[in-house]
Amino acid sequence: MIRSEILKEIAPILRDQLVVCNIGIPSQELHAIDDQPTNFYMLGTMGLASSIGLGLALAQPKPVIVIDGDGSILPTWELCRPSPTMLPTTIS
Repeated sequence: MIRSEILKEIAPILRDQLVVCNIGIPSQELHAIDDQPTNFYMLGTMGLASSIGLGLALAQPKPVIVIDGDGSILPTWELCRPSPTMLPTTIS
């Protein structure tokens, strides 16, 4: 499946959720498919989508969805394996 097709499929699920989308084309595609005021599009900040999503999840009670890619997550891969007691239940 092509990334833009996946974004089209999940767009209805993302609506009204707090969404942090990684840099570049995925952000542009999500914006074109279904721009929402609760979407945060990353521009020029490779590797920080997961960190921003974690901060949002820790700071407030709404669920947070982070759309990140393999290249963008590499600079902060350690966020993928923190102690389970440190992770909020509101991040996906």
